[in-house]
Amino acid sequence: MTFASLIERADAPLRGLCLACVALAAACAEESSPGDVMEPIGSAGMTAGMTGAAGNAGAAGGTMAGAGGDDGGGDGGPVFMPTGEPITAPDMTWTWVPFPETQCRDGSAAGINVSLNSASDKVMIFLQGGGACFDSITCGTNPYDVSNQKLGPTGGLFAREQAENPVKDWNHVFVPYCTGDVHLGTKAEGAVEGVTGVQRFVGRLNLEKFLHRIVPTFPNATQVLLTGVSAGGFGAAANTQFVQWTFGDIPLTVIDDSGPPMSTEYLPECLQEKWRTTWGFDDSLLADCGADCPNPNDYSIPFTLHIAKKFPDRMGGLIETTGDTVISLFYGYGTGDCTGNFLTSLPPETFSAGLLDYRATIQGIDAKLGTYFISGTQHTWLAGGSIYTQTTGGVRMIDWITDIIEGTAAAHVGP
Repeated sequence: MTFASLIERADAPLRGLCLACVALAAACAEESSPGDVMEPIGSAGMTAGMTGAAGNAGAAGGTMAGAGGDDGGGDGGPVFMPTGEPITAPDMTWTWVPFPETQCRDGSAAGINVSLNSASDKVMIFLQGGGACFDSITCGTNPYDVSNQKLGPTGGLFAREQAENPVKDWNHVFVPYCTGDVHLGTKAEGAVEGVTGVQRFVGRLNLEKFLHRIVPTFPNATQVLLTGVSAGGFGAAANTQFVQWTFGDIPLTVIDDSGPPMSTEYLPECLQEKWRTTWGFDDSLLADCGADCPNPNDYSIPFTLHIAKKFPDRMGGLIETTGDTVISLFYGYGTGDCTGNFLTSLPPETFSAGLLDYRATIQGIDAKLGTYFISGTQHTWLAGGSIYTQTTGGVRMIDWITDIIEGTAAAHVGP
């Protein structure tokens, strides 16, 4: 069912709300990667059956055994053995790389965009945002193919001409979003009430296939930045452990833009359960988190703590606006024991309290995780030019980002 058909069938109040959502998405476009509109959950993991023997992977660093562990992974986790061919493409030019074996939510094939720089040994993997699909309204606003994603982005962290851009000379990998599951799904035969047809919630499975070629493309990598906006921000944070495994000993830095983890006081168990069962987190996020996530319907904060414990030397950060209109809409579904919808957006003061609660939690542990909170309602930043102009608490956003990427600081900035 298309968003247009939903609007046509809706009664007047809901039709007005849907049209307002379209306007909101358009207002966010400058600061978003193509198609971004946002969403849910911050946590992640490893697909079932990814364990394997240690050995030479022919990828970054050579062996995926790393420092070694009981099961061979560099951090004591499963070993990922990339088997694909390296990607070849001209330098500094966006090149579309099709992956016929992958699927978007509608069953069509997915792919990635790369802008390589053979002179660099550093890699940015950027996960696109674009909503989420867990009921007829959210699915109607979520992209489900990559037909319009074959031109790479040029703003924000992709601006190679921007002198202050800390990744301007890096290799850029852009992962379009078309699965509706915040890049975490493992359900090839998914279903959503009120939405016609099988929904291919296979974001994690697609990422696995992408990495089988991405990793061998950079045999001499020295640093990897995993980042994204909105649904891609959630996906970046949630796939931290999985992507770190694939690159072995190569240090991974993660910056999550507008995908905030929150405790069950703000992100209720019923909503986390809905995402888990709809998208198949039991075989990704929860399989990754293991005993550190004992309650399968409370994983947002526990997974963050799990990652902090597992990778205490890795830098990371969260960028979020205290009244982010889009994320507030999605989290509003959890109000009233999940009787909420787009009409029950979290009030700004509640959303802000959830962010401050998250900050207090990570300040209470030994972790190199920073936060950059901005007063306002804007949704997403990293793909737009305002990362070079925004200043909060006397700290420019681009300086905060650069400090995290360069490993010099992970500060807490803003309200």
